Amino acid sequence: MSIINLPDLPGLEGALWIALTLALYALFSRLRAALGGNGLAQPLLWVSAILIAVLVLGDIELARYDRGGDWLLVLLALSTVSIGVPIYDNFPIIRQAAGAFLLAMAIGSVSAVAVALAMAHLMQLDAAIFATLSTKSITSPLAFGVTSEIGGLPALAMGVVIITGNFGVLVGPKLFALTKLHDERAQGLAYGVAAHGIGTAEAIRKSSLMGSFAGLSMGLNGVLTSIILPYVISVS
Repeated sequence: MSIINLPDLPGLEGALWIALTLALYALFSRLRAALGGNGLAQPLLWVSAILIAVLVLGDIELARYDRGGDWLLVLLALSTVSIGVPIYDNFPIIRQAAGAFLLAMAIGSVSAVAVALAMAHLMQLDAAIFATLSTKSITSPLAFGVTSEIGGLPALAMGVVIITGNFGVLVGPKLFALTKLHDERAQGLAYGVAAHGIGTAEAIRKSSLMGSFAGLSMGLNGVLTSIILPYVISVS
């Protein structure tokens, strides 16, 4: 499934799943705002947990949710374009830091894949899980496609990506405080590389400057990882 080859129309049941997902997200977004932006109230974390509980307790097949969920994935891919706005607004600042940005982004990109593959190797996971974990730090639409290409499990990859992004949002502020990292450019780059779309959304919520560095690093990290990962997996 891609934005070129669109899924079937969602139908009534698919539309209901879309409505439920969006309603829950709106509810928890308001709750988080009411709690002063507390990371523990991250909407995607709780919405995912509730939807999983509904599917499991109701003994509902994932394919039924996907009648609407596939369209949410398409919208997610299209919405990524909006990240270009803060990048455009802050382009002069990004250009001034281009050298340091590219070096840090490349190191972060390679480290993210290396850590995932090292963990999978130490745990002696099979090839499909090995390939799936390697996409943990690229944004959901890219992870879905790349995982399919390298022999992983796309559905599991989406779950791993969501867990990785939420974990990054939860621990990021604490790590920044612990390391006394106050530069919004560096924080944005860290969010973009380590926590992909979820981290970028968090960065944009905090400031346009942080969001611009997060969005650009997320995009470049996704492209770089998508290019080199098939080769790395093939020789592993």
